Amino acid sequence: MREFFREHKKFCIIFAVVSVIVFAVYLFLLFKPGFWYRDAFLYKQKAPFEGTEVYSGKDRINDVRYEMIIGKEGTKTCIAFSVNETESYYEIISDSSKSNYPDVEIYENEKLVFEGSFFSNMLFNKNGEPFTETPNMNYYTAGELSEEELLPGYGWLYEISQRRKPEIRGDVIWLSFIVVFAGIIALDMIYPNLFWELRYRLSVEGGEPSDLYRAMQHLGWMLAPGVVIMMMIATFVI
Repeated sequence: MREFFREHKKFCIIFAVVSVIVFAVYLFLLFKPGFWYRDAFLYKQKAPFEGTEVYSGKDRINDVRYEMIIGKEGTKTCIAFSVNETESYYEIISDSSKSNYPDVEIYENEKLVFEGSFFSNMLFNKNGEPFTETPNMNYYTAGELSEEELLPGYGWLYEISQRRKPEIRGDVIWLSFIVVFAGIIALDMIYPNLFWELRYRLSVEGGEPSDLYRAMQHLGWMLAPGVVIMMMIATFVI
């Protein structure tokens, strides 16, 4: 390995720098907070004004870009949500001062669209009936909905305004796999005989790994970057 580094010093340095940059971007995207909306993850962006939060993301299935701006003032939460050029403005008022179940009012573009309460993880209208919305956000065919139909439902907006906290997009367990796998490969490259000795030390005295062992070892080193990249991708899609 030392001979390879001496002979290809420039390549190794470039590879190391690129690897650090790629891994830094991976960690940034993994731990940057946001919200899932349909098939898009809305990453938190820098807010232009104090007291507001901005989230945006791309839905590649429906070929649209979402942007959400959230501002809070007492019991009222204001949310501006846009789908490409189509934008709608919402006001969610949740007042729990009178009972354990908050009274809820939702306005869309200054028009009252819902009045009722929230309990048992659901919105109920003034008659005590569960509030349902159409179209159902969980069942739709990609590309068949208009920008207006891709605007969020009132239940989702209430969850965002009152209950849900920003989450990270990826699954951290994959980061553990990457660290362990990369650590094993690094040890194998620094100490090429380590795993051979751990396996055969008790049964073999002296000796060296075979040419086939070395060839498979070098093949593993070459394939390692591809395996790490696949695990990085799996972090966000599985």
